[in-house]
Amino acid sequence: MTLRTKTFAVITGFAIIPLVFAFSVYLINHHINLDNSAIEQRFIISKWIEMEFYPSVYRMRTEDLKIPEGIELCLINERGFVTYSNISLIPPGSYFSIIFPKFYESIKGRDSKSINESFIIDGKKWHFFLIYSRIPPELEKEKFFILIKILQFTFFIIAAGTILGSLFIGSILKSVNRLESAVKKIADGNLDFKLEVKGSDEFSALSASFEKMRETLKDDHARKSRFLMAVSHDLKTPLTSIKGYLEAISDGLASDTETQKKYLGIISEKAGALEKRISDLIDFAGMETGEWQLKRKTIPLKAFLDSLSIIYREDCEILGRKFIYENTIPEEYEISCDPVLFERALENHFTNALRYTFDGAVISLRCSMEKDKPVIEIADNGKGIDEKDIKYIFEPFYRGSGSRREPGMGLGLSTSKSIFQSHGWDVSVAAASGEGKTGTVFRISLKDI
Repeated sequence: MTLRTKTFAVITGFAIIPLVFAFSVYLINHHINLDNSAIEQRFIISKWIEMEFYPSVYRMRTEDLKIPEGIELCLINERGFVTYSNISLIPPGSYFSIIFPKFYESIKGRDSKSINESFIIDGKKWHFFLIYSRIPPELEKEKFFILIKILQFTFFIIAAGTILGSLFIGSILKSVNRLESAVKKIADGNLDFKLEVKGSDEFSALSASFEKMRETLKDDHARKSRFLMAVSHDLKTPLTSIKGYLEAISDGLASDTETQKKYLGIISEKAGALEKRISDLIDFAGMETGEWQLKRKTIPLKAFLDSLSIIYREDCEILGRKFIYENTIPEEYEISCDPVLFERALENHFTNALRYTFDGAVISLRCSMEKDKPVIEIADNGKGIDEKDIKYIFEPFYRGSGSRREPGMGLGLSTSKSIFQSHGWDVSVAAASGEGKTGTVFRISLKDI
């Protein structure tokens, strides 16, 4: 049950209590009033007025009137004076005001009903005012007992709603406490735990999202550890070599000029490699943190790719590769990008294809429009990427099992991905499809934003 459903159930339960109570009271009143109206009007009013009241008045023997319980009556002559009354507020001999019936009805309340009628005695117009209880005592007692039962039922609903509400609030507090405990663990730097997800409400969904965040943070933490280890290794290697040759010169192992030049040349080469690696690190750090600005220009995409294809074709011919180029993007199609970074990213992919293919291999660059958006594919039929390496291929410093001996720091594809993403583009990698086929396909989907 979702949190919304639970909340709705509890609120509905408490909201329905007064409605049930009010409706029940209404039904009781309606039922009893109908019965009482029939009893009073038929047996007490009609019969009594016809059989006792009028005969006694016509005989002028009001002292013989036997007024039923619950009836208050006053008799008014043609001059407006009260000749008989059992109403304490209107004693006999007093003048009967026309506003008194409404006033007295308001005093008696809604459970009373009045009759104010005129009649003729000896050609003179008399009238009487009668007020009686709408609910006889026995019906009042019945109503009381029914109301007690309704109150008992209402209290039962309140108790059930309170219990359900307590359980509901308790489940919320447990979920909040679990999340609070997990937040404290992460704040303390502890990522080696698993947040248990229970139920199917919104808190469960929140817990699942929190657990996914924890796993992502843990993966990022592991990635940073690999990053530092890779940086340490790749920078330490040329430094160790430089130190070794300097010690050799210092110890007099390079006694002749020829050997010294040789050692100094190696030191210079290693220093150049170290400088390049540091430069690559600085560039990568800038791209990863977004601390550089794209220098966007609007360029014709087809012409831009055509010029790159000429360079790629020459590189393939020199290194003994076959190059295939297809471009069906319209001549007039333009795109906003940083052309320098765009070229660098594509070159990283192309260089990667050259590095991991053999003599006579095929490298292709295919450009087309899909759903009015340009798509670029760089593919080769080399040995391909191991399935276990594909999901890590864009991670910085990651070098697949087949590239351990190749030069480089493993930043090329990661840098390219950062460039593409900074433009709002998508890049993906997959193994070449088809029976007996090997190789890798990089696919870049461009959006002109």
